[in-house]
Amino acid sequence: MYSNLKSVQYLIAGLKTYNISDVVISPGNSHNAIVRSMDEDPFFKTYSIVDERSAAFFACGLAQELKRPIAICCTAGTAATNYMTGITEASRRGLPIVVITGDKNQYYLAQYEDQMIDSVSIFKSITRHGCVLPIVETPKDEWYCQRVINETLLELDHHGTGPVHIDVPIEAGMFAIRETFTTVDLPVFHKIDRYDLSKTSKSIENKFLSLKNKKVLLMFGQDDHISRRETELLEEIIRKYNCVFATDKLSNLHCKGTVEVTRATKNLSMQDELWPDVVISLAGNSAMDYKFKFKNEQKRAEHWIVNQEGRVADPFRKLSAVFEGTTTQFLETMAQYEVQEGESQYYKSWLSAFEKVLIPKFEYSNLYAVKSLMERLPKDCNLNIANSTIIRIAQFFDLDDSIQVYCNRGVNGIDGCVSTFVGQAAASPDTMNFLMVGDLTFFYDMNAIWNRYRGKNIRIMLNNNEGAALFHFNQGVKYFPTLNQNVAAEHFATAKGWVENQGFIYLSSKNKEEFDRNLEIFLSEDVDKPIFFEVFTHKDSDARLQHEFYDKITIKDGKPAVKDGINKLIKSALRM
Repeated sequence: MYSNLKSVQYLIAGLKTYNISDVVISPGNSHNAIVRSMDEDPFFKTYSIVDERSAAFFACGLAQELKRPIAICCTAGTAATNYMTGITEASRRGLPIVVITGDKNQYYLAQYEDQMIDSVSIFKSITRHGCVLPIVETPKDEWYCQRVINETLLELDHHGTGPVHIDVPIEAGMFAIRETFTTVDLPVFHKIDRYDLSKTSKSIENKFLSLKNKKVLLMFGQDDHISRRETELLEEIIRKYNCVFATDKLSNLHCKGTVEVTRATKNLSMQDELWPDVVISLAGNSAMDYKFKFKNEQKRAEHWIVNQEGRVADPFRKLSAVFEGTTTQFLETMAQYEVQEGESQYYKSWLSAFEKVLIPKFEYSNLYAVKSLMERLPKDCNLNIANSTIIRIAQFFDLDDSIQVYCNRGVNGIDGCVSTFVGQAAASPDTMNFLMVGDLTFFYDMNAIWNRYRGKNIRIMLNNNEGAALFHFNQGVKYFPTLNQNVAAEHFATAKGWVENQGFIYLSSKNKEEFDRNLEIFLSEDVDKPIFFEVFTHKDSDARLQHEFYDKITIKDGKPAVKDGINKLIKSALRM
């Protein structure tokens, strides 16, 4: 039998999954749910040491002789502080000790609760990693509980070895008797494995060979510069795997096997053949609405992630593998193996979905301005796209492959977008640099152009629709009466006086004819000053036209039912 507390069940299951079987236990009360669960499972070998100071050193002796991780477990209160000397020794010697402290609900800290101290901070300076398990009540709690246990136990031997700490708050069931201790079977523990790409191993080989007969989607996030080596490797991989390279404008990846998924996935909900078996995340964050669909709990998709830190990042709650290394290292390793012959049918399905999507025409609006500029930009220029509405709608429109695209997508905030652009333009004086930016984003960062580094290579197009149209798109004043005041920040400002004072050539438009005429001047390189183009629209009409735009997107040879599914998918993704 086991405790009915889910956090305890996942702790026990996690220790078993990581093959940590030796546990040194000291007496007490608050950790009884953990202790009895271990006692009744023949997997564990327990040692009883009354003095926690001695228990920690006893565990050091076990670890140095058995050459494997050892767990120690104590009750709440000052019992945990008695581990300090032994765990300090373990830290200095790199001994893999799992410190497990029974605890009370964190809500009761400093509330005169018996034996309630700040157990979490005690070991921060002498352990490699630590976590506090949640009191599990929801499926999201279950996912989080398993994730932090994985994160903690993975650090036992990550670039060296040493102790880690797991704090287990227990509010009810700590006595581990009668109706609180009736669970027969432990839940399945979702283990996350880490692979070091700097080392060759049979486990890495087996991991890639496991992709045989599977549909593999490599999701390429933001990457400022794709090397020729990476492109060569991808050309090789597309011949060896049934895969597709999912990209957006920020991926800056252009080779065989790539599909811009924001446009292609508008009929994903209707086509199960596009749903992957394995998703592999590479590079940085992305602007792909498609990534939200992987959180679907009804559809399974194994998730791998690649990063240089070997860090657990589980945005879809399906993570099974972390590959520690660079994107190039991962691609070089992947290219060593061949799991299929012939063309990737999965890529062909995606490409077909992309080619069937027809983008409609639309009237003068922020959509019209963004599309028109992107289609007319000169080759080999830099394009910065500010966050919020513009980065979303830009995903639907064509852009020459020679153009490098940038965005402050690390945090996905509006602050600093203009300053980042101006800094890049100052560092690339011989390259034309364009920025598409919304009004709130610009006015928030308008001091960015108040410096001496404004070169003639700067082109800024400001979409001024008197507030944040995004919130009018996904909420609207009908449902949120104070939207303009408190969320969309309605205003009636113009950038004209400010930018002219800073030495910019100023252009503006309030209709299609003015826009088309001034766009020619905006794109000109035969000027000796930076150019600022203020495009006036209105947030209400922009939101309405954006809804109509998605409603009018059609699928070539598609059926009405498919179109309806597309509209719902687009709108639901943009509301996230």
